[in-house]
Amino acid sequence: MDDDELTDEVENAGDKDGAAADVGAGGHALPHTPPFGIKAVHPGDEPPLAPPGSESEVRRRERPAGNGLAAMAATIGGVLAIMGTFLPWIVSDRIDGEVDNLIGWDLPVDAVVVLVTGLVAAGIAGALWVGQRGLIHKLFLLATGAVLLAVAGVEISDVRALDAVTSLDRSVGSGLPVIALGGVLLIGGALLDRGTWSFRAS
Repeated sequence: MDDDELTDEVENAGDKDGAAADVGAGGHALPHTPPFGIKAVHPGDEPPLAPPGSESEVRRRERPAGNGLAAMAATIGGVLAIMGTFLPWIVSDRIDGEVDNLIGWDLPVDAVVVLVTGLVAAGIAGALWVGQRGLIHKLFLLATGAVLLAVAGVEISDVRALDAVTSLDRSVGSGLPVIALGGVLLIGGALLDRGTWSFRAS
């Protein structure tokens, strides 16, 4: 190898070292683009912030927490109302020693009222489980509970009055107290509901 070729190799090596030194010293040999269009943050720049409305939009999309106690009370109250329709309302002791059980379904008008009321209460309970709340739900629970208590009270009074004027030994069956308990639970569910007592959206 002659002296000219050795000199060219030394110069080329020096050029490469100088370019590497420029890049290491802060020179931008190749532009850098972050992936997915993210803006690069250089030393001394403020980090990018989220838009002001994004956090509120995320909170708005979240489903509100359900009313656990109110939903549970309304669910049990509706189930008891439906069950009470098919339980004995009047128990009669005949002279021959036999016992007649008159279930609620044998009294078509009152039984239908109780059954429909229980189904409505079950629908309101389902709404409470998914987080809905408000004055409408409270009013429905109060109304259904009041209906159940009224039907149970009237039927219990009729049984006792009939027992006093006849020779038959009649007593109140298990269905009427179950229905009354369902009414109490529905009213309790309305009081436990965490929704507002106004027509504004909660």
